[in-house]
Amino acid sequence: MEDRTVPDGFPTWEHLLNPGVSWIVWTFEDRLGFCLLQGESSLTSSKGCMEIEKVFPPDIAFLLHEIVRDATEMVPGEAKRVALAIPGTDTGWPCMIFRLDTDHFTLSWLNGGNGDQEKDFCDLREHLRNEKAIRKANEKLNYFNAIVRHDIMNLMMGINGYMDIIDEIVDDEEIHLLIRKSRDLGERVRRVAELTRTYQDLGNRPPAYVEVAPVMEKIFERHEFSGKIITDVQVNGLFVYVDRMFDAAIYEIVKNALQYGGEGVKIKVFALKVPEGMALIIMDSGPGVHPDFKERIFSRTYEDRRGYGLYLALEILDITGAAIRETGTHGEGARFELIFPPDAYRFGP
Repeated sequence: MEDRTVPDGFPTWEHLLNPGVSWIVWTFEDRLGFCLLQGESSLTSSKGCMEIEKVFPPDIAFLLHEIVRDATEMVPGEAKRVALAIPGTDTGWPCMIFRLDTDHFTLSWLNGGNGDQEKDFCDLREHLRNEKAIRKANEKLNYFNAIVRHDIMNLMMGINGYMDIIDEIVDDEEIHLLIRKSRDLGERVRRVAELTRTYQDLGNRPPAYVEVAPVMEKIFERHEFSGKIITDVQVNGLFVYVDRMFDAAIYEIVKNALQYGGEGVKIKVFALKVPEGMALIIMDSGPGVHPDFKERIFSRTYEDRRGYGLYLALEILDITGAAIRETGTHGEGARFELIFPPDAYRFGP
């Protein structure tokens, strides 16, 4: 299990998903290993055991982790029919997973040689057809979202124009005060409408492994942060499996640090093993978060927040099963922990 290369003669990952091929899978704290069951007609010479991540592309490896993770709810001796289906495509493979004991499973890739197995392929085609329909519906919703946003912005321009006219022809301080409050509300409506532009693609593309260090550096180099924060990034080689809008989640955390910590705030980024998997730590030298607000700051209805940033960061991470929490000490700085399960991170090129 220590060798980082696939041995000569080991089947390609596509071959390993052929109908009739069976594996024994065992789980470790942060990875999956598998061996081929002996007796497979075309694979009898492949006796080695490998890690899932060393043989399969990252997206396929992640889906295999998902299948096994879901199967941990099964009792030993239980079996069920599942499908490894690639989001955004019409590609998939049906299989049976059987739980042997706490850490061991078998996966048998199904063939279409008899009537019973043909049903599995029908189920898989139905799954892929449903996935395509959902994608298409999301595309239409995004298009509708853009239309509604455009109309809202046009209406707000008209409302602001009428308020300007009223402001000029009325000479009453109380009315001027009401106009200013109305403009403030109008500005909030505009910001919410703009927010829908930023996040309308959330979850539209399949997740992927993303290297953390370049994402952090790219965020820190943005004009609004450049020269205003002091950074210390210690996550070289760390990849996390996230939605493609992961950088937007990081942006919101960094913006939060600058908002509350002010110019010159120090931000340190590093990784730490935790019982749930791996924690990406982003801590700053600002005032920190009061204990009463540690959970409320991630709520959509939190009244004292400045925007929806941390709530949306939580939603972006949740797409791939990651989580976020604040564990800093009030008065000493904020500490955000982004928690990734064992099958959603790795180190390496």
